Amino acid sequence: MLHARARWDVEPVDEDLSEAMSKELDIHPIISKMLIRRGVKEIPEARRFLNPSLADLNDPFLLDGMETAVQRIRQALRDKEPILVYGDYDVDGVSSTCLMLKTLRWLGATVDYYIPHRFREGYGINQEALKQAKERGFRLVLSVDTGIAAVKEAAYAKELGLDLIITDHHEPQETLPDALAVINPKKPGCPYPFKMLAGVGVAFKLATALLQEVPEEWLDIAALGTIADLVPLVEENRILACYGLKRMSQTVHIGLKALIQACDIDHDVSASHVGYLLGPRINACGRLDTADTAVRLLMTEDPEEAESLAGELDALNRKRQQLVDEMTLEAVEEIEKNPDKHKYVIVVARPGWNVGVVGIVASRLVEKYYRPVVVLGIDEEKQTAKGSARSIQGFHLFQALSECKEWLPEFGGHEMAAGMTLEARNISKLHERLSLLAKERIRPEDYVPLKWAEGELDAEQIGADLIEQLEILAPFGVGNPQPLFIVKEMPVARIQRMGREQEHVKLYLNRKNGILSAVGFRMGDQADGLTPHGRIRLLGELEMNEWNGHRAPQIIIRDMEVRHLQVFDFRSNRKEWSQLAGLNPEEICFICSNGSTLFKQLSQSTNRIVVTWEELMDKKQQESMKQAKHLVLAESPPTLEVFRNRLKDGREAERIYVMFGDKEFDHLLPKTPSREDFSKLYRVIAGKGKISLRKYMSSLMRVTGLQKRVISFMIQVFEELGFVSLDQEDLIVHENPAKRSLMESKTYQHQRERERVLETLVYSSYKDLCRYLFETISFTHMGGYTDGFQRKDSSDSRLSATGGAV
Repeated sequence: MLHARARWDVEPVDEDLSEAMSKELDIHPIISKMLIRRGVKEIPEARRFLNPSLADLNDPFLLDGMETAVQRIRQALRDKEPILVYGDYDVDGVSSTCLMLKTLRWLGATVDYYIPHRFREGYGINQEALKQAKERGFRLVLSVDTGIAAVKEAAYAKELGLDLIITDHHEPQETLPDALAVINPKKPGCPYPFKMLAGVGVAFKLATALLQEVPEEWLDIAALGTIADLVPLVEENRILACYGLKRMSQTVHIGLKALIQACDIDHDVSASHVGYLLGPRINACGRLDTADTAVRLLMTEDPEEAESLAGELDALNRKRQQLVDEMTLEAVEEIEKNPDKHKYVIVVARPGWNVGVVGIVASRLVEKYYRPVVVLGIDEEKQTAKGSARSIQGFHLFQALSECKEWLPEFGGHEMAAGMTLEARNISKLHERLSLLAKERIRPEDYVPLKWAEGELDAEQIGADLIEQLEILAPFGVGNPQPLFIVKEMPVARIQRMGREQEHVKLYLNRKNGILSAVGFRMGDQADGLTPHGRIRLLGELEMNEWNGHRAPQIIIRDMEVRHLQVFDFRSNRKEWSQLAGLNPEEICFICSNGSTLFKQLSQSTNRIVVTWEELMDKKQQESMKQAKHLVLAESPPTLEVFRNRLKDGREAERIYVMFGDKEFDHLLPKTPSREDFSKLYRVIAGKGKISLRKYMSSLMRVTGLQKRVISFMIQVFEELGFVSLDQEDLIVHENPAKRSLMESKTYQHQRERERVLETLVYSSYKDLCRYLFETISFTHMGGYTDGFQRKDSSDSRLSATGGAV
């Protein structure tokens, strides 16, 4: 079995409403159900969702403060006053800055920009920057994507005689800045109907008001920040994203085009391209150094400069990726060393960690452990720590941090994410308090993520028609999630590991109308829990994969499970012991031969469960077998009867690993001599009295046609039966011995039993091995299958344990 990492569920919908919407709009029933789940329950609303239009954008003057801001900017244009655009260093801030610069330059303004340095200045408007603006001769400062919390800074701007216009989209605090104008749809009392604009969305509304028309040529810039900032892609954001992505694919902005080319995007730009390729490269410069490089790239008109700057961002992003990988590895090492400490909440901190990427590391750790996570970089000189936190459903992070505020001079955020600063000496106190709060508030089931699917599909339903219909709901993002589907069980034909570090996996799945491929990114570790011929159930996204001009449906795996017992065939392949490394030691039971070297080695570890084939009646060993999820048949059983009796205690097993091989049988004869062979040898030696084996062994081999090893074995059997005796190297043949059965010889019995074990359990094909297992033992987790079991190496092993010739 392979357990899913998440709980999967499908939210029920009103079937009558879904059917009516499907008929009225002529859409697939799956699409109508998806609309209902996204809160779209009226036909006119559904039409707007499916057919977004610029005509549906709201009047920008509904934003409180817009009229004042437009009048002041027009005054600056008339009086030729220089204007300073004050932005932020993330994608939303950079795109807001560039959109405003383009707008004001189009209007003929003298304009410059300022973005604070993440490490030297931190987030938001700061007084030193305002002071510098005044000294440079600016009288008007226009903030984008920042400023809603700049109460002190707004007062300082007024002291300096600066007019400050704030445009922002973040949550307002109790006290608003006393600026000339504050434009924020979330501002109390603001009548603007849509509250979830990104910072660039608010800047776009200001541009629209100034230009007195929708600036379509800058929709791609607006889409860039809107999608990257993870605001809900509904209503106005959906319109900006839809139109912006279309323009982005044929963008006239030289810098943006160069960045798209640097990302090797050779077809239409999608929301996922923005989220996973374009956005991270723009963010990288602000995370590691200054965002100026990104602004220069989006503003340049020089193709050579654009190519150079795009290359710089690409290099910074690779550096950022390496940094994140290194920090994540260090964090994982810390967590694995102290798992009990991080049972409820993970808090990791280290000097030298780059605070620009701690949020990404926190997200990675949540993905791996599914716990609330805090990642902090420690400044050893100041003895302070700064970092980011990410949460899971069921634990409101901002509320929890609010109950730790005696140690947090600065913190902010929301239910799922937060940032904070504290003294390094208080990190352990913060960890203890958060762990107590999590223990009280997080239910056991909350530690398993819940994934909502749009429905359950047969493999045959997955085709181009359905996937193309799903695309009418794009672009996907927050508020309009990428649709996930549960795909019913299918046989696995082949498994392929991919990537430089083999970190990805590709599955080839059998279905009636051919092979269906499925790809799991960063799921390579789960490939060790899969082998061909099993039946797998998937949770994933559907897409059309294009390769060398060929288009085919493909599943992007988000989770997977195998619901029946699996048999992993690693016979004669001890290197595959590494496959056991990822399993919980407390769930593995090793079965060895009593007193063997391997038994002694495995028994030295206190956390390993090791039993023997021979001690069948040992109650403790029986109980260990019953509780084990994974049985590792480390060494071969002495007999088939012992094999059957011992495995009866392991009926609850979810996986069986067969590790033994033919090397354990090297002392055996390849084949037990027949009764005729024994008769032939006895006729040759009968009546000879005394025979020197040193002198006559070659003669015995020639006369009987048997090998020396076989003759030695047969003489040992004759001796046990009383037919002969040995005096050093002389064979004494007894006269007129009593008749005896070959089965009375223990040597003969052992040879026959071991030969049966060899033929049945080692030299058998994988299918025959499984058939013997399932006909012999009534395992619990059969899942209704008797032939869908799995083998790592799909080559047939009828000839030898490794699938090759004997």
